[in-house]
Amino acid sequence: MKNEITVDKALIRYSQIYHALIWIAVIAFFPMLFFTINYFSIENTLMFTFLAISIFVVLVGIFAMRSPTFHIWKFWAFNRVENVHELKKRLILLGEISEENIFFQKIENCTKNDRKYWKIHLKFAQESIFVDDKTIPDETLLYYSKKISLLIIGTLIPIFALGILLLVMAVDEKYPMIALFGIIFLVLSGVVIYFFGYKKLINREPQVILNDKGISTKKKGFHKWEEIERCFIISGNRALLKYTHSRGHENIDIQELGIKNNGIKLSKLLMVYRERNKLKNSKK
Repeated sequence: MKNEITVDKALIRYSQIYHALIWIAVIAFFPMLFFTINYFSIENTLMFTFLAISIFVVLVGIFAMRSPTFHIWKFWAFNRVENVHELKKRLILLGEISEENIFFQKIENCTKNDRKYWKIHLKFAQESIFVDDKTIPDETLLYYSKKISLLIIGTLIPIFALGILLLVMAVDEKYPMIALFGIIFLVLSGVVIYFFGYKKLINREPQVILNDKGISTKKKGFHKWEEIERCFIISGNRALLKYTHSRGHENIDIQELGIKNNGIKLSKLLMVYRERNKLKNSKK
C-alpha cells in the first residue's frame, strides 16, 4: 500500500508540476523563435506570421497542459491523502474546483466496477471529521512584506540614480530631451519607491487579521464567518483573496503580504479558522 501524504504536500506537488510545465513551455519557445527568425529572415511577412503562430502555440500549450495535468493529479492526490474532505475544501478555496465539479459527481455515483473512482468513493463515505492543526495560532496577523518592499526599492534606485545622472548630463551638455527623460525617470521611480516601497516598509500595522471569529482587513473592516457566503483565492499574476458576504463582496490583494506559497498556506488558514468557528458554535 502506498504511503499516504498530507494535503499540504499534495497541493505543493501540483504547484511544482504546474510551474515546471510553464517553464518547459517558455524554454521551448526560444528554439521556435530562433528558427523562425533565421529561416524567414528574407521574407519579413512570413517571418512575423510564423512568429505570431509560434507565440500563439506556446501560450495555448501553457493553458492546455494544465487541464490533463490537473485531472491526473486529482486521482493521484485523492488516492494518496487521508483526509479527502480537507483536500476538497482546500481546492474549492483555491478556486480550482467547485462543489458541482463533475469529478465529484462521478465519485458520488460510481459503483465497484468503476475502480479508479471506487477507492476515493470509500474515503468520502467516511464521516468528515475536523482535525485541528495546533501549529496554527488562535489569530494570524498578516503584514506588508519587508522583502517585497526592499525588492521594489532596490530595483528602482538605479533608475532613480539614472534620472539624476541624465539631469546632470543635460545641464552640462544643454540637451533638453535628456533632461525630460531624466525628470520622467526621477518622478516615476520616486513615486513608486515612496508609495509602494518605503510607505509599506515602515507600515507595521496588520493588513489582514484571521481568527475563528472571521476576517478583518485594514481597508474593508471586519466580517464574521457566519456572514461570509463564499471565500476563495486566486493565485495568478496578482494573488487575491475574494469573498462575498451579506453586504457585498471583497477583493484583497495578498501578493504584497509575502506569504510563502501564499495560496496554499492561506487556504489552510481559512479552512482551519472557519472550521474552528463551526466547532465553537456547535458547542453553544
